[in-house]
Amino acid sequence: MKRILLTNFHPHQGGGGGHARYILTILQSDLRKDFEFGVAAPEGSAVWAAGRALGVPTFACAFPGHVKEIPQMVGAVRRFERISREWAPELIHANGSRDQSIVVLWKTLYGRSVPCVRTHHAVRNIPDNAYNRWAYRKVLQGHLYVSHSAKNISWAGDSLKPPNALVVPNGVDVKFWTPRPKDPAYLAKLGLTPADFVFGSHAGMGGHKRTDLFLRAAALQLARGARPFKILLRGNDAEVRKSRALAAELGLQNLLYVGHEPDPRGYLSLIDVGFLLSEAIEAVSFAARELMAMGKPLISTNYAGLVENVDDELNGRLVECGDVEAVAEAIGWFLERDAAALAELGRNARLKAERVFNVEHQVRGLRRFYLASLGLSTSSV
Repeated sequence: MKRILLTNFHPHQGGGGGHARYILTILQSDLRKDFEFGVAAPEGSAVWAAGRALGVPTFACAFPGHVKEIPQMVGAVRRFERISREWAPELIHANGSRDQSIVVLWKTLYGRSVPCVRTHHAVRNIPDNAYNRWAYRKVLQGHLYVSHSAKNISWAGDSLKPPNALVVPNGVDVKFWTPRPKDPAYLAKLGLTPADFVFGSHAGMGGHKRTDLFLRAAALQLARGARPFKILLRGNDAEVRKSRALAAELGLQNLLYVGHEPDPRGYLSLIDVGFLLSEAIEAVSFAARELMAMGKPLISTNYAGLVENVDDELNGRLVECGDVEAVAEAIGWFLERDAAALAELGRNARLKAERVFNVEHQVRGLRRFYLASLGLSTSSV
C-alpha cells in the first residue's frame, strides 16, 4: 500500500479543532484498507495522541512558523528529513499553513520530490505574490477545500488560485452521531430536568465563533419576556471566565459550561437547539454537522460553508453575521415552536446529515484525490 503522511501543527492536547477531527476521520475510515497512513504532529497534541491511539506510525514533530522562530524552523526541517528517511512516505498531506511551510522548506532544501497536497480548513485569501505562487503552484501538487462556499470566498478578487483544487465536503459518521434521549447522568450533573429548554454550542468559544453574540441576543429575548431557557457552552478555563464575566454584565443566570471530552454525545443530548454564529475563518464546521446528525436544529450564521448546513425554517434558522436582533428573533422563533414542530425540525436536521453530510461521501472523494495525486487510476472508484 502507498504511504501517506498526515501533518498538523496544532500543539495542544485539546486543540486542533476541525483539523484534528478531519485527521481522525481519515484514520478511522476505510481509507486505511487502501493506504498506509502515518502522522507527524507536535508531541502531546491531539493529532499525535490520536495517531498513537489508533496504531498508526506516529512521529513527534513541531511545526513552528513565526518569523521569530527561524532557529526552531531549521530544527523542524531537519526533524522532518529524519522522519522521511525513517518512514519514506509516498505522499504528504498537510493540514495547515505552518506544517505546509516546513514541508515546503524541506522539499526545497533537501531536493525531495515527494508529492505534497494541502487541505484548506479555514477561509483565507492567499496573497498572489512570488513566494505563494512558487509554494502553492510549484511545490504543492494538489489542494482540497472542505466546502464550495469556502473555496469561492478564498478565491475571491485578486487572491491566488491554487491549481489542482478539488472540493471534498467534510462529512460526519451518521452511525456514531445519532439522535438519543437526554442523558440522565448529564442532566443530574448539570442540574437540569428533561423539560428544560437548552440552546447549546458544540464548537468551543473561540472569538470568531461569537458565543458572546448569542449571550447578548439571549439577554434581549429574556428582557422581552421569553420563556426560560438554558445555554450550554464548551470551553477552556480562560474562555469560561470571560464568558461568565459577560453573562454577569448582561444579568444572565442561565448558563452551563462543560470542558472538552473525547466523547461529547452525553452532554450534547441535552441540547434542544444548537447554534454556531461564526463570522470568520470557519469553512464548514464539523461541530455543526455533528449536532445536526444528532437531530439538533441549528441557529447558524450564513458565513462561508455554514450556509451549506442549514435550510432556513426547515432544519434551523440562518442569520446574518453579527446581527444580534436576528439571533434574538431566531431564539424567540424556536421558543414559540410546539413539541411536534421542534421534533420535525430535528428530523429534518438528521435527514440532511444522512443525505448530504454522510462521511462516506467524504471518504470516496478523498480516495479519488489520493489516487490522482499518486498518479494512480481512479476509474474503479
